[in-house]
Amino acid sequence: MFEEPIEFNSLQEAESFYQDLRAYRDICTKLYEKYNYNSKLEIVSTRKVVKQYSHLFITINPPPTLELDIFINTINKTLSKNWIDGYIYVIEQRGENEEELGKGFHTHMLIKLIQHKKQSEINREIKNTWKKILDIDNYHILNIKYIDDDEQKRKQGYILGEKADEIKHLKQRMDVI
Repeated sequence: MFEEPIEFNSLQEAESFYQDLRAYRDICTKLYEKYNYNSKLEIVSTRKVVKQYSHLFITINPPPTLELDIFINTINKTLSKNWIDGYIYVIEQRGENEEELGKGFHTHMLIKLIQHKKQSEINREIKNTWKKILDIDNYHILNIKYIDDDEQKRKQGYILGEKADEIKHLKQRMDVI
């Protein structure tokens, strides 16, 4: 039932043995994490890689009937959640001239997450915050994306810098909110 004690002739021999044992365990762990096995320990498939997300990128396009102050209050309520470590957001509009100024307002929020909530719980909280004023099941209206650090840098450039699409440059210059 118990293994016989291992005897070593020197400290170096013991250190070498345990170093090899750690390396063997590391290899086994990596293989276990990469593949699914059957009961005979034969590889049956490759495991899916679980990507770690550190940020959320949310775009919200409210209906034209929604008042701006209600929209801003709901944004602030969203950004006050306890699973948020930090955020930046912008409110933009689609008007290109004085008559259309302020029409089609929408927001982009980039949120840094504290890693203690499940995605399903975060989605539920966001949707519950917006459900009275938005069609939360329409991804054109409420779009929630989980992104990693690299994508976060691109999104930050998108919302804070000048848009790549030249058609949007005039709209950006008209943003006065």
